Amino acid sequence: MIRGYPAWIGWRLFRAGSGNRLVSFVSLLAVAGLVLGVALMIVVLSVMNGFDREMRTRILDLVPHLQLLRSGGVDDWRALARQVAADPEVLATEPFIRLAGMVNFHGRTAPVELLGAAPDGRYAALGPLGDGLLVPRRLAERLDLAPGDALTLFVPGAGGAAPVIQPFRVAGVFATHTMLDNALVVTGLARAGQVAGLGGRVQGLQVALHDPLRARETGYRLLSGLPDHLFIDWIQTHGNLYQAIQMSRRLVGILVFAVVAVAVFNVVALLVMTVVEKRPAIAILKTQGASRGEILAVFLTQGALIGLFGIALGSALGVAGSLAIGDLVRAVERLLGLRFLNLGVYPIDYLPADLRASDVALVAATGLAMNLLAALYPAWRAARVPPAQVLRYE
Repeated sequence: MIRGYPAWIGWRLFRAGSGNRLVSFVSLLAVAGLVLGVALMIVVLSVMNGFDREMRTRILDLVPHLQLLRSGGVDDWRALARQVAADPEVLATEPFIRLAGMVNFHGRTAPVELLGAAPDGRYAALGPLGDGLLVPRRLAERLDLAPGDALTLFVPGAGGAAPVIQPFRVAGVFATHTMLDNALVVTGLARAGQVAGLGGRVQGLQVALHDPLRARETGYRLLSGLPDHLFIDWIQTHGNLYQAIQMSRRLVGILVFAVVAVAVFNVVALLVMTVVEKRPAIAILKTQGASRGEILAVFLTQGALIGLFGIALGSALGVAGSLAIGDLVRAVERLLGLRFLNLGVYPIDYLPADLRASDVALVAATGLAMNLLAALYPAWRAARVPPAQVLRYE
């Protein structure tokens, strides 16, 4: 026998296919299933990575990592800020006032969360006095608000007192494309203090951290030097959202992995049918001196080539799909007039994707390993074909 022929025969079987229409159809299904399974897994992992990235960057850039508060308010927030900034984990601090309330505009009402912040930096649209109101785009659309409109803010009174009613003028409309667009309205710190009845005090400090995942640890460390304060971290306010994203990522990964597994089982069916069809050829090879190991190598080569072809094509489609998924979803939304991601349910209103080379490599390696394992049984069956029994009826 010619040395190295098992790989050559395996290549011929892969390239030539089969004259049997059923085997050819099963071959097409097996390769198509493998391509689609791998592509789908890469796209899904990229989308879930995108949600995780947006949660860590966009949402946690807008949501305070820590809120340090004191009952009755903080008189000298600058001194508190200097003390907090001494912690190596603290990135930045800013004073804040937060109140739950409701706005009314021409008989249309909506619940809101009023944030009082310094009228500079990201809130420069409030103007030098900071007495206007910035409203999110989705709330503005719901109430038909525009810059310059006058509306009324209602805030519950403390201790059962009558509600506080304050007129505001819309200073601007903003959009974060996150769930904050549903209800967050912003005014200047001084104006929010008037509404809250705090005078010159603030409720506390919003603290940005170098590592948001260490928010709780940092909060307890800060409280050790501030015994009359308390803290609220983002894990308390938005941790369920973060955990939901992580759980969804794991569950969807398992489900799509199952899709790839089903596609690999189709490869098993294909190879078994090929072995049945090629039994006479296998018997002839054995009479020419081919060993069981060489027959095993022939069909393992065929299975490996099917896997390499399907996984390479699936990986290419998955990469292209991951890069285009955001634009594709936006185009479909515009065409159908629909919105797939509603901020009432999802944390953002667009579909993010974060393609990672490590994920593509992991999916490809896993698919190839599963494909080789699946090819073992048909190859073993081929190696055990008895030549005398097969050729007796030929």
